[in-house]
Amino acid sequence: MKNIKVHSVFRDYEVEFIEDLKGLVKTLNKNYKTHYLVDQGVWKFYKAKLEEVNKGNSFYPFEAVESKKTLEEVLNYVKFLLEKKVQKKDVIVVIGGGLVQDIGSFTAHVLKRGVEWVFIPTTLLAMADSCIGSKSGINVGKYKNQVGSFHPPSSIYIYSAFLKTLPRLIILDGIGEIIKHALLKGGKSYQSIKNNLKYLPKDIKKSEKVIYDSLLIKKEIVEEDELEKNIRRLLNYGHSFGHALEGYTKNATLHGVAVTIGMDMANYISMKRGFISQKEFAEISKFLRDYIPYKEFKIDDLDTYMEFLSRDKKVIGNELNAILCKGIGKIKIIKVKLNDQLKKELQNYLAYFSE
Repeated sequence: MKNIKVHSVFRDYEVEFIEDLKGLVKTLNKNYKTHYLVDQGVWKFYKAKLEEVNKGNSFYPFEAVESKKTLEEVLNYVKFLLEKKVQKKDVIVVIGGGLVQDIGSFTAHVLKRGVEWVFIPTTLLAMADSCIGSKSGINVGKYKNQVGSFHPPSSIYIYSAFLKTLPRLIILDGIGEIIKHALLKGGKSYQSIKNNLKYLPKDIKKSEKVIYDSLLIKKEIVEEDELEKNIRRLLNYGHSFGHALEGYTKNATLHGVAVTIGMDMANYISMKRGFISQKEFAEISKFLRDYIPYKEFKIDDLDTYMEFLSRDKKVIGNELNAILCKGIGKIKIIKVKLNDQLKKELQNYLAYFSE
């Protein structure tokens, strides 16, 4: 698989697919003074393959749960690094999924006004989506991703063998964002991703093709609008409704799964408002529902869900800059009032989901 070069206003960086994880870590330790931030679960499972990590200058295992994605945990890690006499020329190596990526990226951004970091993603979501784009997000209390930064890694290394040990739910978590990219792009990219998704994670080569196609779509959008002033906002397709679902369920719903449901919600609203036909909605919904692990889905307190939705970063006044669908490859930003009409549409969607 070819390397993917990403142009950034901060610094250009590359995504490289690797087969020798131990060799990579050995090389990093040789070339840099390294500090490893590693998902605790990944460390336990891959300790033998990551034994070279212990030859770095520091090792910090991190419990990758949403309640730990906080400013307090960032400060704890900064204090740890300062005690290890970290210097500005050192490199933080992050090994984990998107949550550990957020902690590592944000820490690298604020520590000594910016140090370099390297990312080795271990989840499908991180490999196929979050590893590029520069963004980090940190939660503040019950409010998701309210603090963050733009600070890209200097290098990204994808070791696709990690996919073999991921549980099905974590695979579905990543598939949500991949489908999002496919629906945004449409055309041959959509068909290629749709045709190959079923091979995840059994066939590593086809899995890498899906990851590669997904990253190329995101790269194109990010390079045009890295700081999210215009077209990059389309990458939030499914996210407003999905983030509200994550908040409502107290993060019991995984991010990528919530985004998949969020896209289905957005498409249902699009249909009800005449942007797509019932046939178009049904076609896309069938594709999405194949990767949603729930046969039934309930929001018992819609007012509380609407309250979470009202706190979304894309809400201005009483209007949500919603990402709605006008067809495959035709995703648009359309203002939607947070009113009784929207509440009724969501209520009808919930009834549809459980039919």
